[in-house]
Amino acid sequence: MPKNTLIALGAGVLAALAATAFLSRAPGALMLVYFADLPLFVAGFAFGPQAAAIGGAAGFMAAGLIGGGIAAGVFGIMQALPVWLVVRQLLLQRPAAVAGSARASDEPGGQIEWYPIGDMLCWLTFFAAAMLVVMTLTSLTGGQGLSVLVSTNLDEILKGLAPQWDEDHRASMVAAIVPMFPGAIGVSWLVMTIVNATLAHGILTRLKKILRPSPAYAALDLPQWISWPLVGAALLALLGSGEMEYTGRNLAMILVVPFFFLGLAVVHTWARRVNHSGMVLTAFYLVLVLSGWATIVVAGIGMAELWIGLRHRMDGPAGVND
Repeated sequence: MPKNTLIALGAGVLAALAATAFLSRAPGALMLVYFADLPLFVAGFAFGPQAAAIGGAAGFMAAGLIGGGIAAGVFGIMQALPVWLVVRQLLLQRPAAVAGSARASDEPGGQIEWYPIGDMLCWLTFFAAAMLVVMTLTSLTGGQGLSVLVSTNLDEILKGLAPQWDEDHRASMVAAIVPMFPGAIGVSWLVMTIVNATLAHGILTRLKKILRPSPAYAALDLPQWISWPLVGAALLALLGSGEMEYTGRNLAMILVVPFFFLGLAVVHTWARRVNHSGMVLTAFYLVLVLSGWATIVVAGIGMAELWIGLRHRMDGPAGVND
């Protein structure tokens, strides 16, 4: 068996072990779930989409052996399929002369045009949004809305995690969490998928085993059409009622993620034009971690960038190495 295939199989099993580690209820095991994508991304970015597919299939079977059919299904939908899609798209390339595009190439000399990371970010966001829509439709078909389903399951989970809580305290906690719970889960999944892909790319770049050169993250661009789904979700949240308002609000949370990353690109571009940019960025990320409002502001900057082009209005050469 080829070495690449063996590595891909091992990566899949390792990913499945991480994805199902929480079943052991060991302290800290839940943290491993957040990095379950990392082995699959490493195999995929090092050896291509076929390796990602082999690893995903191996992980699917391993997750089934460990946690049963539900665990296998969750692994397939939340880890294997998204990783394969991201790897496949990000490794697409074509000669820049054939593309006839003015877009900056990720490779020095501009001889190759790679699939834009902004487009991939948008499609990955759509994947998370589609899962929320499917959950909403499924819950409505079952005779109860998504908010009721989330509330019931959260109550059961809190009963198991904190049996000492009285019913009133547990009910208040559930009421506080439910309104934005699906959106928060979708955003968390999106961010960790992006983090794992970036970590894998960084590791392989250092090992000189990467198939695609490091993208210019500060030069991130989004397609114009990404605005309309967000506008639609916001209108649904504002004008809808009941389950429609609930779905619209949580969809908007997920669909704003690409704008947040675009806002980060704008901040990095601006920081390269000021003195002590390292200290400025450190302070910025500290505020970002401590303040939820700062996150909203950054997403707003991203929207402004898409609509009016903030970076084009900045003096000096655009940064491409952040």
